[in-house]
Amino acid sequence: MSIFLADSVTVDPAIVSTLLQYGILGIISLVLGILAWQQYKRLLERNDTLEDKVDLMQEKMNKILIDDRNVMSKLVEENTSAIESLRNIIMDTLVALRTKPQ
Repeated sequence: MSIFLADSVTVDPAIVSTLLQYGILGIISLVLGILAWQQYKRLLERNDTLEDKVDLMQEKMNKILIDDRNVMSKLVEENTSAIESLRNIIMDTLVALRTKPQ
């Protein structure tokens, strides 16, 4: 005869009869074994849930990083262009000052 619990834990009848031969110690061992199995299954399910959450967070983080990288690239291009324009203005001004008769 098998024992069925809420989490569909099935215990082999041979194990049950062997543990019952030991009396109260066998019953306690049986109950502790079932509880340990339930906790193990619960931890496995929680681990799977947490792994799914980590995967989702990594996807979001990657999207944010890609978006930020694109924004930073655009800013670098704009700053480079502005510095080049400033350099050209300075050079033109210096050339104009040198060529201007005194």
